[in-house]
Amino acid sequence: MSAMDLSKMGIANVALNISDCGHTVIEKYPVGEVEYRFYQDVATELNQAGIATPKLFSADASMRMLRMEYIPHKVEQNDVADDDAIIMLERLHCYPANSEWRYHTHLWSELALEKALKLLALPDKTAQQLRLFQKCSEVLFGKQNLVSGDSNAGNWGRRENGDLVLFDWERFGKGSAAIDLAPLIKGLGTKQAFIDISKRYCQFSFHYDANTLAREIAIAKAWIVTEVIVLLNERQKAAFPLYLKWYREHLPDWLDDVVKML
Repeated sequence: MSAMDLSKMGIANVALNISDCGHTVIEKYPVGEVEYRFYQDVATELNQAGIATPKLFSADASMRMLRMEYIPHKVEQNDVADDDAIIMLERLHCYPANSEWRYHTHLWSELALEKALKLLALPDKTAQQLRLFQKCSEVLFGKQNLVSGDSNAGNWGRRENGDLVLFDWERFGKGSAAIDLAPLIKGLGTKQAFIDISKRYCQFSFHYDANTLAREIAIAKAWIVTEVIVLLNERQKAAFPLYLKWYREHLPDWLDDVVKML
């Protein structure tokens, strides 16, 4: 009774189904170990702390399937960076990590960078600027804050009662708050956009300096470019040529401007 395929860049099948009780549910399979364990070990605890995730109805270990609450209302990119989302992310970032939980390891390796550069075929100056960002990227991954790792607008929704919910936890891990703040900004963003969201975030969090966080968001934006290009290519997603063309057109000017933040 699958009605639509909701998968995007992930490797799991995501389907909207009708349960035996007549309720609309999301079925996702086969999910990775991080996301499977997240819903088993972490989600209930986070929900109790005001970090809303979909309700888990059942889990099938043999199929690596999760059957979860369907969140009906999309959140548009222009609306995702509202205070509700920023406050929820700040709660997540401040929540104590548990050494027994399973985490996705976030990093920006030289190998991944060079793979992305080969695919992007950027001018030499632009490629060297992207390498500068990679050399500064340890600030994103050395921190122990919990992060969703994939907070783009497509992974947020609202329940019928208006409650905001964050889903797709396959990249649940640890790192800088910038990893979750960068996707809230449309496109590649601007220096001013990074500063503005940093200041807003710091109204709710005392753990960051706004200027330092803005710099980390710029680095995270550059890292995300390479993550997207490499993953889309490896997973043979149809959107790969579109992203490749767009990045080739926009990265040179963007890097030329934002590299000044390093």
